[in-house]
Amino acid sequence: MMKKITSIVLVLTLISLVTVASVEAGSKTRHRWQGAAIALGAVALGGLLAHQIHANTPPPVAYYPPPPQPEPYYYQSQHEYIPGHWETARERIPGTWERVSVPGHYDRWGRWVAGHYVERQTPGCYVERRAWVEGYYRNY
Repeated sequence: MMKKITSIVLVLTLISLVTVASVEAGSKTRHRWQGAAIALGAVALGGLLAHQIHANTPPPVAYYPPPPQPEPYYYQSQHEYIPGHWETARERIPGTWERVSVPGHYDRWGRWVAGHYVERQTPGCYVERRAWVEGYYRNY
């Protein structure tokens, strides 16, 4: 407690000495180095005082929650329930062939083309299907 009071009185004294200045006529740069020395001393003294104040504080108290209670042995042999969920499956749908009739027509050179049948294929594709999987109990 005595250190705190002494440091407060010392800081107030230094502040009053720096702020209250006597008025003298003369060059503007006459007392430049004296002012710099006073400022450097005040910074050094302030750093020492601040270090003393923070050096004696106790560390903060850390709180650690208590560990969880162990489960009784007879509860550990029970099964674990896995809840139901959606599963997405990607299925391939094969393409199909169909026979299509093409009527008679003139081609681009002006020749007649008789009607005929053409086999056309539609390409296959992939489809995503969602299926619900029921929940179950997993054995250990």
